[in-house]
Amino acid sequence: MRFFQTFFVLLAAGTLPVRASSCRPFPSSMNEFSAGFQQPDPPIIKAEYQASFIQHKWNQNLSHITNGYIYNSPSQNYVRADEAFEGSLASSFFNYTNSTNDGLVDNTLTTYNHNSTKPTIWQGFVNSNFPLFPEDILVTNNAVFGGLVRRQFNEGLVATWDILYQGVYPVTVYVSNCNIMVGYDYFYPELRTRVITEYFNIKA
Repeated sequence: MRFFQTFFVLLAAGTLPVRASSCRPFPSSMNEFSAGFQQPDPPIIKAEYQASFIQHKWNQNLSHITNGYIYNSPSQNYVRADEAFEGSLASSFFNYTNSTNDGLVDNTLTTYNHNSTKPTIWQGFVNSNFPLFPEDILVTNNAVFGGLVRRQFNEGLVATWDILYQGVYPVTVYVSNCNIMVGYDYFYPELRTRVITEYFNIKA
């Protein structure tokens, strides 16, 4: 019961956009069609955060939309995602201290179905839809600036940065002018799968 109460309080709180007015705006040299454009250096991001999120994953065989609350903690090597989808509540704990050489991560998934009183618990190694983002991920992956864009849940422009996550998966990371990550998109080549994730109500 405590899980349900906490989960819905967090979802209800996630209605406000990120406000970046207290931070320096992006310089005009980051406008990709400016005569004074210069490829900017990738920033160090604020990596310890929690946020409300909405995520859509799809390919020719599925369309899966989920929303909830996420915790990203590189200092403790874990990502936790509490989410609601298709009449169920679930909590996924991704333990990045226990990962395989090919990038699979230990996941404990606790699911509450709408018609059950006890949770279902599963543990195994997965390709996570919720990567762990350390503060230097853009620097160490030699991120390429992809331009300034607008996102649905954020005020003003955000910067896009393109990397190959684990050297394999194309990922676009969206970063505000406060160096706060506000979402990410990626493409999973083997299954021809696209995933988009947006954050709001971010606490960095």
